[in-house]
Amino acid sequence: MLEVIITRSSLTKHRPWFDHPENPGRVSKILDTLKRMGSVTYRVWSDVTDIGEAVDVASRVHSRDYIERLIDISKRGTALLDGDTYIASDSLELALESFLLSYRFASELRGVSFLVIRPPGHHAGKRGRTRGVSSNGFCLLNNAAAGVLGFRHRGFKNIAILDFDVHYGNGTMEIFYRERILHIDLHQHPDTLYPYTGYPDEIGEGEGFGFKANFVFQPYTGDDSYTAALDYVGDLLSRYQPDALVVSAGFDGYADDGLADLSLSEASYYRLGRLVKDLGVPTLVVLEGGYTRGLEEGFRAFIEGLAGLDKSYTPTTSPRGVARFNEQVNRGVYEQLAKRVG
Repeated sequence: MLEVIITRSSLTKHRPWFDHPENPGRVSKILDTLKRMGSVTYRVWSDVTDIGEAVDVASRVHSRDYIERLIDISKRGTALLDGDTYIASDSLELALESFLLSYRFASELRGVSFLVIRPPGHHAGKRGRTRGVSSNGFCLLNNAAAGVLGFRHRGFKNIAILDFDVHYGNGTMEIFYRERILHIDLHQHPDTLYPYTGYPDEIGEGEGFGFKANFVFQPYTGDDSYTAALDYVGDLLSRYQPDALVVSAGFDGYADDGLADLSLSEASYYRLGRLVKDLGVPTLVVLEGGYTRGLEEGFRAFIEGLAGLDKSYTPTTSPRGVARFNEQVNRGVYEQLAKRVG
């Protein structure tokens, strides 16, 4: 069963006092999209969060020093955490609510839950900014990591993470880099986009070695090349046989969404939705990026796939050299991990 949850606070809190792409209007776009669809039910969540509990759970992912820094900055009213990431007076409150909600839903869900929450989280590492990266990339606390904690609370051992935001989820990868969790991240090539990390040869360390897959795509990649890589993703997940799945869902790879250079359409996002549905395990989906068209066309197609609706979309086409590069690199990523994961 699929449920889509929109948190009321995400529609009102964490408002920038200047022009910034990460704002409550993102969730309003999604809400409008769901209303237009009509075929998928959703509910607006407005429960009050226990801030003390949220801080305690967040301290299992992030350093106490980092959390105390966020608390201190929040007391100033409005401030910049870095050049990309703002904090308003209620920003940390919303981040804690989103984090705790991710943890709680993963602790009890049986089907698939998509939490439409803000702010995004996958760039937030243990201490905020990860090594060699200039900013938190709009993120405060890592909601995907909270989902992993929630599934572990239920006793699940084989947990997988799928991150299809167009930007590499460096924070989530840092948190679990040495752990035996299959973590698959699909993103624009790090030579060409923030956070400029997440290369194919970064496959984990310690117990996590061989369980981290970075599938990368050159600018102007279309659906044909992207969905070819999804064949590899599906096979890795099948080999791993996860008990549960956490999905960082970003829609900023959609053509002309605004902050990246891929040329994806509904075809890729529908296929992603079907891939997740067909896995058939308890799944927590948390919203990451997506700012304009991605939150309309891309989000709609993903939900259609996730709900198992019968849809057909004409794929966009990659330039020949781009497709050839993507296939060569991503086949290598798959071959590196296939034997280890299976």
